Amino acid sequence: MEDIEKSEDWEKIQEEIGDYNQLLLAFDERIGKELNIDPNKPASYKDYDVSPTIRIILSRKKQDTDEDRFTEMIYGLKKDEVLEHGNMIVEYISTKGVPLEDDEWHKKF
Repeated sequence: MEDIEKSEDWEKIQEEIGDYNQLLLAFDERIGKELNIDPNKPASYKDYDVSPTIRIILSRKKQDTDEDRFTEMIYGLKKDEVLEHGNMIVEYISTKGVPLEDDEWHKKF
């Protein structure tokens, strides 16, 4: 996971979403057990065929350019071989945590 967090594209994603939003990267906990990865010694998940979930929670309404922006982020992660595949989910909420959109934006890659 450290490889992903240190990548230039990951840093760009964090910059784009801003300070008042959340960016989470999660792997199914069963994956570590199945692959015998010691949670106290994180391995490079790039070396395994795993699909993380990237969840972005934005404190604003959906914008017309969002789909292109998130698709570009996914392309950058794949191009730089940070991730081969995964899921990206974007949720829009108010500053009080109330959902602003009926549906989350979701893309499997």
